[in-house]
Amino acid sequence: MPNSTYLSVEEAARKYAVEEKVLTQLIAAGMIETHETPTGDVFVVAEKNGKSPEPPTKKEIISENFAHLRGHIITPYRAQKKYSGIHRNNFINWARSGYIEILKEKDRLIELDEADVAYCAYVYGLKKSEYDGKLGGVRLFDEDGNPYQVKYPDLSVKRRRE
Repeated sequence: MPNSTYLSVEEAARKYAVEEKVLTQLIAAGMIETHETPTGDVFVVAEKNGKSPEPPTKKEIISENFAHLRGHIITPYRAQKKYSGIHRNNFINWARSGYIEILKEKDRLIELDEADVAYCAYVYGLKKSEYDGKLGGVRLFDEDGNPYQVKYPDLSVKRRRE
């Protein structure tokens, strides 16, 4: 799903203090913005309630901070040395997952685009700071390569405490 918060029809009805039947009618009339998943599930696009604007995307972060590195070649080993000791296997895995562009691959040598490497290191650092260095089980990127945003932060905090 794109960078929005979504609520089930039941959750939205509770949040906005309206009966599900009324909410369903408003959705059918096109008065409520929704998102339909490929499986046919319908979610209500939640309002932001004056919270911070949409988080920046991968493209925005790179263009603001790392555009000067676009097209520069870096190996995973050099990336490990340059970017805070993040293990080279992380860079290789991120490249294999499509978050880092592979500029050249021959035998066991992989050359990566340094703008993408710097971006991944940046997101890694943000998440590491956010989770006090405990990144086990923490998603860094969404399916589009943007920094992963927890959909239910309160629930996430509760589960991490438990």
